[in-house]
Amino acid sequence: MNGKKLSKKWLYTFIGIAFVALATCTTALYHKEYIIATGTGLVFGAQVINIIKWKRD
Repeated sequence: MNGKKLSKKWLYTFIGIAFVALATCTTALYHKEYIIATGTGLVFGAQVINIIKWKRD
C-alpha cells in the first residue's frame, strides 16, 4: 500500500480474511486453544488496520 490506490478487490479480500480470522479466533477460544486464538487475533488486527488504511486512500 505504498501510496498507490488499490482496487475494491483488495477491500473485499481484507474483509474476507478478517471475517475468517475472527471466526477462527472465536472457535479457538471456545476450545481453549489460546495460541491459535492469539495468532488469529493478530491477523484480525492486521486486517482491520489494512481496511482503515484502504478507506483513507
